[in-house]
Amino acid sequence: MTVLRQPLINAFRSWFDLNGPLLGPALYLFECVRSYIEERLEAFDARFGTDTAAPFFGRDQKPATHFYVATTASLIFEVLDSLAMQPDTFAFIDMGSGKGRALLVASEFAFAKIVGIELSPHLHRIAAENIKRYSPASQQCTAFQLHCMNVADYVYGPEPPVLFLFDPFGRETFRRVVANLEASLSAKPREALVVYIYPRFEDLLQSSRVLRKVKEGGPAWRPWSRYVVYAASASGGGERRQRTLSGVDAALEH
Repeated sequence: MTVLRQPLINAFRSWFDLNGPLLGPALYLFECVRSYIEERLEAFDARFGTDTAAPFFGRDQKPATHFYVATTASLIFEVLDSLAMQPDTFAFIDMGSGKGRALLVASEFAFAKIVGIELSPHLHRIAAENIKRYSPASQQCTAFQLHCMNVADYVYGPEPPVLFLFDPFGRETFRRVVANLEASLSAKPREALVVYIYPRFEDLLQSSRVLRKVKEGGPAWRPWSRYVVYAASASGGGERRQRTLSGVDAALEH
């Protein structure tokens, strides 16, 4: 009986996973309706001539099928606007960037560079086209870098990162992303922020040795709009617990 327990648990999780064969199609239909309503309200694509709102159920992604849905532009802007960052210093990195809506909104802020990492070639091409079309007068950063690759293989640059995630992949991939970030911060201590919308696997951030929660928000009745922000200091994990809050952390706390 014990031998059968784990395979049964795995099968159950597979069927009831948000991207599994049972809940996946139902959730995809829900997201189609939600994104249609929200796009009617915000009219992001209508205003900028982009293609970021329509969900996409991708089977060209390995190791697992995942579907793309966009975060509302107003939520992305609200969260980024609350991060008191030094201009032209931080790199914005969207893990699972999809069609690139978060990248476009991030370009309204003074980032050193904006990086999109997407596994699906189809979504990667759409994001590249959207970046060409997006040029509002309020845009502050045009240093875009798009990578069609597995997020677990990404190598961080020297800049302090703002890692952005909107429930883009499964637990194991998320675990590897957190581990890679920790390794990068250990090798080169610097400030870092993690913005995680719809934080299903927040426990992996909670158990991090270098990150701590500094902000959370969003209405509980709209889980796709819930978010948390975690931060790391330039002093590294060992000294972090002894230090006074940095300027970034202090701004986030208020």
